[in-house]
Amino acid sequence: MDFEKVVKERRSVRDYDGNRAISDAELQRLFELVKLSPSSYNLQPWEFIVVRDEENKKRLLGCTNGQKHIEQASATVIALGSMNPSGKAEAIAADRTGKGAMDAAKKEAFFARVKSLTLNEADARLWAVGSTSLAAMTLMLAAENMGISSCPVGNFDERKVKKEFGIPQDYAVVLLITLGYESKPAPERPVRFGYEKIVHLEKFGNNAEG
Repeated sequence: MDFEKVVKERRSVRDYDGNRAISDAELQRLFELVKLSPSSYNLQPWEFIVVRDEENKKRLLGCTNGQKHIEQASATVIALGSMNPSGKAEAIAADRTGKGAMDAAKKEAFFARVKSLTLNEADARLWAVGSTSLAAMTLMLAAENMGISSCPVGNFDERKVKKEFGIPQDYAVVLLITLGYESKPAPERPVRFGYEKIVHLEKFGNNAEG
């Protein structure tokens, strides 16, 4: 599908066809695209829990203030961001060194930058959420391109999600994303503010003109 069409047609879908399931092959294809998302220092902090079992959906529903599309969707993805940026650093440095993109000095500087991301928990969380959010958007756009509808869910109890699904404390629960096939067309798109409202040229307050 044309990229502009993907962006324009992607909607937050909350009504899913319960008779159509996402296959394992579709999930794999989807996440092979998600892995190409950009991340700070290429540290790729994201990991994902795919929830498809009906009982597990009910457990997740209990963490989301009763948002019914969690149960209706074929799958709900729990997008996690590791707040330990050093977790994949050695493997990434080895890859870059092997490809001739990192010498000893660059490797030392790389590990210094990685260490700086964990000076405090708030900064580590901000980094993890930022990079994982990029992957979450890739997930929704890739799903749309495959004909799969999605909806981001930000209203959830993070502590309950972690408890129910055994998520370690050094991971941030960034977003839930429902996936499935819509059961009816989405309603008319709500208002979107355009170029002249959201773009400032050179400094805040100097709005662009359409």
